[in-house]
Amino acid sequence: MIFNGIEKEYIRVTNELFRPPTPPVEFLTTPKLTGGDRVRKKSFTSAELTVPITITGNKRIEERKEELSTWLVHDQPKKLLFKDSPQRYYLALYHDMELEENYTFAKGHIRFYLPIACRFGEDKQIDIHSTFTSFPITGQIEVPWKSRTVFTNAESSFTFENDQGGMLRLNYGFIENDVLEIDYTKRGIRLNGENLAVALSLQSNWFWLKPGENTLRTNQPTTVMYTERFY
Repeated sequence: MIFNGIEKEYIRVTNELFRPPTPPVEFLTTPKLTGGDRVRKKSFTSAELTVPITITGNKRIEERKEELSTWLVHDQPKKLLFKDSPQRYYLALYHDMELEENYTFAKGHIRFYLPIACRFGEDKQIDIHSTFTSFPITGQIEVPWKSRTVFTNAESSFTFENDQGGMLRLNYGFIENDVLEIDYTKRGIRLNGENLAVALSLQSNWFWLKPGENTLRTNQPTTVMYTERFY
């Protein structure tokens, strides 16, 4: 187990570890007059992941606790991965730990909270231009994205769109070498490091990147970055 880029050599994950094949699914329902429920919406929820462990070595368990807390406790989620699947990771927050201690040996579990309970994969990027082009988005789940555009000439607007009705339009007098950065998750729009959210057109319709083929275009060469998500 590697958390926040660090592996503790005295901790071993035991064979009882269970990683669900999908995040939990939550259903929004309404009753049907004929009986039962109508599913109006379903979505993945957060989850907890319990990691069974043993601790061994020549140090008393009590002496390791400050080191463990420094390693585990953070304000923001950190990468959690397991060595049998190094190509996938979770974003996790430490929740708690329970141990049965016997001097230098302990057995128990660490419980992590997963705000987004999917597995994450590789960071990807695609280069988008002014004609609609199909791009394969890898992974199993739709993903947010970030973009970076360096203007090659002056423009009175910037547009990023797909062929399904998704579209972002910024109305602003851009000049050559302006650097525009957009963050879907934060709805952040920055030009040369300064906030430019005021330029967002009311006709804009933010959109995810969906797994499979996505047909996209921009009116200036733009690099779009995303991280693969898997159930």
